[in-house]
Amino acid sequence: MKIRNFLLFVFFISLSGCKDDRNEADIQKSELTSFIFKKENNAKLSWDITCDIKDNTITARISHLTSADGLVPSFSGSFSQVEVDGEIQHSGISSQNFNNIINYKVISKNGTEHFYQVIIKTYSGIPIVKIETENKLEIVSKEDYVNGYISISKTPDFDSGFEGPMHIRGRGNATWESYPKKPYRIKLDEKSEILGMPADKDWVLLAEYCDKSMIRNACSFELSQLVGLPWTPRYRHVEVFLNGEYNGVYMLCEHVKVAKNRANIEDDGYLIENDNYWDREPMWFTTERTGVHYTFKYPDTDDFSEGDETYNFIKNYMDAFENALFGSNFKNADQGYRKYADARYFAKWYLLQEALGNIDTNPYYVLESRSGKLKMYPVWDFEWSLGLAAAGTEGWAKPPVVSPVDKFYRKDRYFSRMFEDPYFTNIIKEEWRVMKEERLPVLKENVKNKAESLKYAQKNNFNRWEILGEYTSVGLTKFETWQEEVDYAVDFLNKRIVWLDSEIQKL
Repeated sequence: MKIRNFLLFVFFISLSGCKDDRNEADIQKSELTSFIFKKENNAKLSWDITCDIKDNTITARISHLTSADGLVPSFSGSFSQVEVDGEIQHSGISSQNFNNIINYKVISKNGTEHFYQVIIKTYSGIPIVKIETENKLEIVSKEDYVNGYISISKTPDFDSGFEGPMHIRGRGNATWESYPKKPYRIKLDEKSEILGMPADKDWVLLAEYCDKSMIRNACSFELSQLVGLPWTPRYRHVEVFLNGEYNGVYMLCEHVKVAKNRANIEDDGYLIENDNYWDREPMWFTTERTGVHYTFKYPDTDDFSEGDETYNFIKNYMDAFENALFGSNFKNADQGYRKYADARYFAKWYLLQEALGNIDTNPYYVLESRSGKLKMYPVWDFEWSLGLAAAGTEGWAKPPVVSPVDKFYRKDRYFSRMFEDPYFTNIIKEEWRVMKEERLPVLKENVKNKAESLKYAQKNNFNRWEILGEYTSVGLTKFETWQEEVDYAVDFLNKRIVWLDSEIQKL
């Protein structure tokens, strides 16, 4: 009995010793294994932000915020206590100003200390636009404005932001009606310069929903500037908050209009659009020869009426242009289409469309004065370019595997006839040589820079709109990541240039 009691005593002593050995490691630990800013504890966040922990550094980029003050982290790990500047920190409760580097001291049960530097960055690379509507009214109409206030953040690239009252409504046709991320039209109370763009009241926010690379419209504007069209809408990528809710990456750009710093034309000039939605506009005309419908961007339809002198002049001009183009003397400089149209600007516009493989566009035509000639500008609507969309063998009902590179998209109507004129094809060759050798290399570099500027903001956009890897419209390609979307667009451009060069040499 004594031997058995002694053995039991030794056994319990050994167990007690083992327990102490096991806990000693935990007692000495002072580490954080997670550091999260949860939306439920941070009203300014649109989603949870999980920080990276590596060695003694905790990092995160909360790029949809302009400031990281007053944030509450939730943390876990092995410790007895966590302090910042001698003050005890409670997970999910204690807040800090993370605009500066914060040092967290993690203390173990036996007093061992471990220090972490917490570095939070907020700038995504693009400005933030905050829009508050009066009484937080929803924007549900393309016709009726809602009163509101807009503020635009300063950034390292733009010294001054902007704040002021404005009015906002919806804009677009299919983009407004078909997609959950809506585009908007903004009218400021006063003409104002925004992010380095010339002062004006009228601006638009393009949603960039179908184009998940978010660079296609930017490509068209960049190339338009490079080829020297008379006016190209200026733009900036921005992140938009609407009534406190994050709404994603948008393109803030100049509204198409006649003005000193936009389409700068004479008082007797015209800006018209070959609009697919012509019958929704207050006034339009249809050419007699080809049946093309045109709507008015300038002059304002409130200033004239159908059938009056202002209306009849441009309708008669477009009818005369078409009759000359499709007439027997169409190659003649004095009697053919060149009497009415500036062939070089038609060629520039055409090559830009074809270089980017644009499927769907509503062409604008400008008659800068009644004594001038018709030009094509500005470029607009390139969401379905660079291989994004194409009708498959079953039409638009099912998306194709890939959009074709080896196809002309705009060689129809006016251009199919112009290509029968050696004068026009020679201009095409001249303009293409300059575009290929001088303009497109610059465009590629600009596109690379644009994509780089979006690499953080795109994460926020696709946290808000979970559409990567999905078809967002008929006839579109899809990829699992934003980078794949960008790479596809760039690859299409490279292949397109090679094919287009070969075709133009055959002219």
